[in-house]
Amino acid sequence: MKSLEFRIRKLHVNTDVEKRLQKRQPSRLYVSEEALLELTGSKDGGKAVCIEKRAPSTSRDEPPVRREATLWKAPEKLDKSVTQMYDGFRDACGYQLGEHVKITVLGGSIPDADGIVLEETPLKDIPKGQTAPPQPPEPIEEGDIPHWEFFLAGRLSMLEHVHTGMVFKNIFVRGPERTFTVVSVNGKPTGNARYLDRRTAVRISQTASEAEKTNTIAPGKLKVSGIRGLDVPIKKLNDILSSFSAREIVRKGQASPNIVIHGGHGTGKTMLLNKIAATGWGTVFRIQFKEKLSEIQEIFQRARLQQPSIILMDQFEKLVDKDRNNRNAVITAICEALDILATEARIKTAAPRVLVVAACLDYTIDIPEELKEPRRFPYEVYLPLPDAQGRKEILASFDLSLDPSDEPEVLRQLSERTHAYNGKDLMRLFDQGRLLASIRDAELTGGTYSPSPPNQTCNETPREAAAELHDSLSTPAYCTPADYMAALKLVRPSAMHDINLKPPPIRWSDIGGQSSVKLSLRRAIRLSTESPTLLSRFFDRPPKGFLLYGPPGCSKTMAAQAMATESGLNFFAVKGAELLNMYVGESERAVRRLFQRAREVAPSMIFFDEIDSIAGQRHGFGHKGSSSSGSTHGGVNVLTTLLNEMDGFEALQGVVVLAATNRPQALDPALLRPGRFDELIYVSPPDLEARRAIFAGVVAKREMHADVDIDTLAEKTEGYSGAEIKGICAAAGMAAYDRHSGEETFPDHDDQGVKEPRIRMRDLENAIRNQKKQITEDMIRGFEEWEQQFKKH
Repeated sequence: MKSLEFRIRKLHVNTDVEKRLQKRQPSRLYVSEEALLELTGSKDGGKAVCIEKRAPSTSRDEPPVRREATLWKAPEKLDKSVTQMYDGFRDACGYQLGEHVKITVLGGSIPDADGIVLEETPLKDIPKGQTAPPQPPEPIEEGDIPHWEFFLAGRLSMLEHVHTGMVFKNIFVRGPERTFTVVSVNGKPTGNARYLDRRTAVRISQTASEAEKTNTIAPGKLKVSGIRGLDVPIKKLNDILSSFSAREIVRKGQASPNIVIHGGHGTGKTMLLNKIAATGWGTVFRIQFKEKLSEIQEIFQRARLQQPSIILMDQFEKLVDKDRNNRNAVITAICEALDILATEARIKTAAPRVLVVAACLDYTIDIPEELKEPRRFPYEVYLPLPDAQGRKEILASFDLSLDPSDEPEVLRQLSERTHAYNGKDLMRLFDQGRLLASIRDAELTGGTYSPSPPNQTCNETPREAAAELHDSLSTPAYCTPADYMAALKLVRPSAMHDINLKPPPIRWSDIGGQSSVKLSLRRAIRLSTESPTLLSRFFDRPPKGFLLYGPPGCSKTMAAQAMATESGLNFFAVKGAELLNMYVGESERAVRRLFQRAREVAPSMIFFDEIDSIAGQRHGFGHKGSSSSGSTHGGVNVLTTLLNEMDGFEALQGVVVLAATNRPQALDPALLRPGRFDELIYVSPPDLEARRAIFAGVVAKREMHADVDIDTLAEKTEGYSGAEIKGICAAAGMAAYDRHSGEETFPDHDDQGVKEPRIRMRDLENAIRNQKKQITEDMIRGFEEWEQQFKKH
């Protein structure tokens, strides 16, 4: 916004036109045509501006005196550095001829006046012939206030523009004459607006506080309430907001109370910003993430000039996104604007008058370090996904339209079965249940369904309308517990949509053998779901990190998938190499976001497959011929982030971290110390019983000839991995298929000369001879040596 400095000069009102303008539009400011062009870019007058009297050099601690006005071309020739105003407006503002002021264009024309507040002003002058000050009149009786307001509205209707500080003298309705002063226009003690007869609300305040007398206190109360399920963050937010109405002065070095609200999608950030805006504490400005740099700077300037004010920035992570060309310039501009606000608050030694609130997904990741300085965004309020009690409160706030006897049990079941659901998800669940009930009722009555109960009027609750429908059509109540249980199967938590990988439906029975591995992983599941009170009887800190290591093809990934399927935990799976993003910093961001999301939707499990690709030893990722040495710098950064996140395991209640690797010797030793991967689980090649179980599982699913001997096959495949045994069975199946389709080079017939389409023992034995064994004795010996070095028990 453009600003210029001026010196106040006397405005002479001579013509009838000028006298009429002085009466009807008293808040006009006049400048030269050159100054008008420079400020507004146009010769047309009427733009809304803010005029600010600069404090003298000897009293810099005094706050500047601001008023809003309109800007016009002067009727006479003026110097560019001079401004003129009507005497009444100048007196109302407390400005003196010759003083220097700054005029800033606010943008747009004068707004309409929605509401005006006046206060009775006591007489200051002693009437002629009287030696003592007059006694102040008795307060207006409450029943007479509407008559005075009606009369004042009539006086105001003679005006076009009304501004704060405007005085109406010697008003008489009943009793003594009274004088009134406008103390607030549109809720602002600096306001100037267009009066609209019969539309602008006029109110007399007999108990006007300092809020309506000065530029420094706002009329509304800056406090948020009425949000179910967010009691803890709302209390923290209101504790911070209380500083905006505090009576004590701002202490030297005290942080500016600007706030970042952060949390996952659907946790209520936008709703909370709207609640802050609805308090009525001050003029609300919103900065959208698509705003240009100049627009961002202008909004901060307007908010500073129109105090008290609120600046809201939703989706802040997009405003400072790394792909934005002028990202650094935007960050610098916001830093400078926040610094100016902090400096002004300290100079005034008063409660701050501009509230700045940003909302983003993650304070740690999305807020640049420059903006976390104490004078910028020092406070953060985290909105977690609601816990069971919070979900119950949110659901209870909806009208579930259930039979009263069913509602408590349905609320309990839904709250317990909606892990990872945010507020929006719960609303979707509610809508889905209502929709299913509408469809059911339509089917029963032979009609069509409607999202609202039939016959419901605007005065009926859904439950009352449902009861009416039940009585008239003999159909079930509008909603039943079954409707919401069915909806639960259709509505999934949105927190799991982006990085959740739903595992294949693998079960423990699909994995042959590996009894010790299954036992360890089942115990890990129990540890993640037990209550902290019970675990404290046995552990200072129960293990939460488990590393699966062993030769390739030995069911490490399948074991993780079975663990996720059998446990029902929210499952996050990522291959280590996928985290090595080409963009600097993105890999670390992905790791932090992964752990944050897992905490939000606990009980959950994070599975790192091929973890050696991101957690190699820091003295060189090219260990034993690794090709990743070129990514050493990025890999070290990811490893460091991973170590830092795993250090916080004690705070990861209900989160299991599982990893798998074929090369444990390549891992950085820091990952293996207590507090990170506490339990190392060796997944060995399948033993005889395990091999027999694998073959038996295949035999049960395939068409096998009677000559297939599972025991013999198990003995002949010693040293083969589970994946290789599956490959053997697949190759044998292919041979049988070729026979069936007539593609076999040497057809095989039974004793009667009929082609044999089933898998025979000979097919399996041929496949064993052709399958190269990848697990060598040296490989097994290497695992044993590493186990001796790092195995914890």
